[in-house]
Amino acid sequence: KLDFDTMTKEDLLKANNQKVKLIVDEIDFYIFINIKPNNQRLLVHTNGAINIKKSQPPVFLRNSWRDDFDANCLFIDDRTIHDSEVNLGWGLGTKERHYVNDYARISQKVSQLLNVEDNQVTYYGSSGGGFVSILLATLHNHSRAIVNNPQTYVHRYRKKNVVDAYQVVFEDMEFEAVNKMYANRVSSTSLMKKCNRVPEILYVQNRLSDEDMENHVIPFIRMLDKYQLDSSKINFLLY
Repeated sequence: KLDFDTMTKEDLLKANNQKVKLIVDEIDFYIFINIKPNNQRLLVHTNGAINIKKSQPPVFLRNSWRDDFDANCLFIDDRTIHDSEVNLGWGLGTKERHYVNDYARISQKVSQLLNVEDNQVTYYGSSGGGFVSILLATLHNHSRAIVNNPQTYVHRYRKKNVVDAYQVVFEDMEFEAVNKMYANRVSSTSLMKKCNRVPEILYVQNRLSDEDMENHVIPFIRMLDKYQLDSSKINFLLY
């Protein structure tokens, strides 16, 4: 168990290859840290949907891949879905608190403690984890994201999954009211507009997924243009 405000590099080294309970402003978050000696890069992994039948949170997806990367790895569990029946939370948090902001603070502090330059930090995730990675890279100047078939808008994902998650997070608020009031949590382009920053993104997408292309890729490109955001740092890799 570590306290965010007092956490040191020594604490991280002691916790290497272990699950860490991290207290940030009185809430417990869970991370898994993998530190490689003299490595100047950090790869931050964010969760998409988890299989609740197989494992209960905290869960660190792709944690078994950690030795395959030439980078320090930070895996962030999404606390949004703790104590609930939902398996995908998009970092939405609680009504009062957007957990993606906490994940941003955690990843930026870990990168500083490990002396990793901002431009050597990469956020990686697929599907719902891709959405979180895009937000985290938007909040972290000079960092980048690599995403695979991500959502770019929570509310454009499968309605039942979204409604279930909204009920956990926003309780009895109307669907459209959430999308309006919490636009910076559910829309990647809203957050980019607010931050006036479009991060470098490698956006890997299966072009045969009509659902993804119609609900996420095309609206994402349209909104970037509508908000007159510079999308030159986004590279689409369609397969």
